[in-house]
Amino acid sequence: MNRQIGFFAAMVLVGLAAVQPVGAGDAASKFLSGYHLPFTSSERGRDLFINKGCVICHSLNGAGGEIGPPLDADPLQAQIDPFDFAARMWRGAAAMIAFQNLELGYQIELTGEEMADIARFLNDFEAQQTFNEDEIPADIRLMMRSRLLKDLEL
Repeated sequence: MNRQIGFFAAMVLVGLAAVQPVGAGDAASKFLSGYHLPFTSSERGRDLFINKGCVICHSLNGAGGEIGPPLDADPLQAQIDPFDFAARMWRGAAAMIAFQNLELGYQIELTGEEMADIARFLNDFEAQQTFNEDEIPADIRLMMRSRLLKDLEL
């Protein structure tokens, strides 16, 4: 079932899903009665990070935009704190929405499952080690404003 859910609720689920043990599936969902914890995927998160436009502002492994903070995973942090993740997103929400409307002409929409996949990728140090500029499509690279300005030496 694919449903849109509120921002804060989604962020809590993102964090919970990001630390869900591989193969936990229904057992984890039943343990937290009333909560649906989607099975998360770093691969889907990587694709969403690029194609939804997160990479326009944020970098990983030295590749991506420079307007927002880099989102490299901490190799020493085994789990993601869902409340810290939500708080960091919340602090930047106004700026992210304004920039999305300016650059893209719309606000990026994410389902709870998509947010969970992105969070999984953002917390996956090993998956990020192979992330590079070649993965970013040319049309998305053009939107990476500060990189473009640097290339033009402005």
